[in-house]
Amino acid sequence: MAESLLAHLYSRIKGSQEDVATLSLQYIISSNEKLNEAFNRIICDAAKVDIGTDITYSCQSVGENSERPDMSGVDKEGKEVVLCEMKFYAGLTSNQPNAYLDRLIKEKGKVLVFVCPDQRRVSLWSKVKELCREDNKELTDEDDYRVNVNGIAMTVLSWAEIIEILRRAAASSVVEALPDIAQLSGFCEMMDSTAFIPFSSEDMGPEIARREERYYQVIDRLFDLIIANKSVKASAKGLKASPNRVGYTRYLRINEYTVALLYNRTAWMSKTSLETPFWFYFNDDEWNQSETLQSRLRTIPEFEREVIDSKIVIALRPMLDAPIDDVANSMMNQIFRIMGAKKD
Repeated sequence: MAESLLAHLYSRIKGSQEDVATLSLQYIISSNEKLNEAFNRIICDAAKVDIGTDITYSCQSVGENSERPDMSGVDKEGKEVVLCEMKFYAGLTSNQPNAYLDRLIKEKGKVLVFVCPDQRRVSLWSKVKELCREDNKELTDEDDYRVNVNGIAMTVLSWAEIIEILRRAAASSVVEALPDIAQLSGFCEMMDSTAFIPFSSEDMGPEIARREERYYQVIDRLFDLIIANKSVKASAKGLKASPNRVGYTRYLRINEYTVALLYNRTAWMSKTSLETPFWFYFNDDEWNQSETLQSRLRTIPEFEREVIDSKIVIALRPMLDAPIDDVANSMMNQIFRIMGAKKD
């Protein structure tokens, strides 16, 4: 099937892929009151909160703390009731979701909505809830893809379901909008399926290389810390590092286990698991995991593990805004806790 025109021209349009999709969606729902009502109903149904049916949406409305949600909606009284953050595969910023929630709480708003590809919903939803808890926010009335956070309903929708609802609304009453909706649909399908994101000039700067190097540095520092740790018997004798197409691996032995420390882009890009570049696995039968060990590892929440080459690999959560030694120490303690090699 041929690309839509918007998908075909995306690489020549200035702005991120999220910007292009957000501006397209805002244009569509602002062009007709029936489409506006349909979009609002999607939010109301998902969040289980009535935001009304006449909401005016604008893009990139900057708040007093420099937070910049992709789209915000105000009601007829001019009160900001909903914030929307659009994602494909970009990570969350430092303002997401907590600065957005704080803004809604202060303004007595109602709903924070994340929009992403359907296959990213599990991992994105897990991450935003985790960040809320880290900020000591109270999560109540939790349901599938919906939770109440300090009085604000938070939910995550997929691009596909939004587009389908808008398509149905247009087919019954606003047929002239169908070509625009088809353009957005084709663009989102391209973003969800393409293996190549076009380069921008920023991608060519040396800072990108420095950022990439950090992943290797963390694995090396983690390896050195474990080898130096006197509370376990650790050795790398006869084992070599393994750079590979999908990342970097360091092997060692910890007590009776053989262990692999991974920077792995395949697991990182998984659409169902924790969003992290760092993983590890350990074996209890030289270079294999026994069924007994795998049964034990399956008790770990599903979104915190992946299967690579028949081995169960486990996610490591790197500390944010921390020096490399703190990052590596935290990851080492996660490994020891999961393996049962050492108590934190």
